[in-house]
Amino acid sequence: MQKYIKNRMLRGYDLNLIAVVGISTLVLVLERYYPLNIDFPRATELIYYLLVPLAAGWLLFRDKPRDYGIRIGRWKSSMLLTAVCLAAMALILYEVGKMPEFRSYYHMHAIDWPELLLKAALYMFAWEFLFRGYMLFGLEKSIGKSAIFVQAIPFVLLHLGKPFLETLACIPGGFILGYVAYRTRSFLPCFIIHLGIYAMMIFFTNY
Repeated sequence: MQKYIKNRMLRGYDLNLIAVVGISTLVLVLERYYPLNIDFPRATELIYYLLVPLAAGWLLFRDKPRDYGIRIGRWKSSMLLTAVCLAAMALILYEVGKMPEFRSYYHMHAIDWPELLLKAALYMFAWEFLFRGYMLFGLEKSIGKSAIFVQAIPFVLLHLGKPFLETLACIPGGFILGYVAYRTRSFLPCFIIHLGIYAMMIFFTNY
């Protein structure tokens, strides 16, 4: 007996689109209201943002991790786009780091860089997979490259509460990261870019 949905359409409804939007929204709600009490760095995000979507994709459609961007992809394009994005952001963040609004928000009394980067890397990996992996490549099956713009919506909304200019910049930033993933066929460059941006933000606002 077939245990998964082979035909992703039912009476005119796109079951793939419903699944991706529904599961993405569900895990964001669960992470907010029901964080997991597990003694492992960023366990809540890794389970909700990474493992749950992967499990759902496999159970519903037999999709594999590579179908959602967990792969090397076009490595030459990845290296070029990652380098360009990080270089451009370094120049921007150097100036942003001088602004009182950002220095106040990101100020830390003491920084344990190994611990900070480990937790940030685990978080960014799960975060980027959800948006530039699961949502982007999942929605691409239903709406094509327009998925680049749709995945940016929840990405921007989750920045509410941060400095206004940062949240505003996430609108084009979400589009750019979506394009990078779409162009390289992998979410991994976006993970490296996002982690690099966070590390530079901490550095420039604290030193």
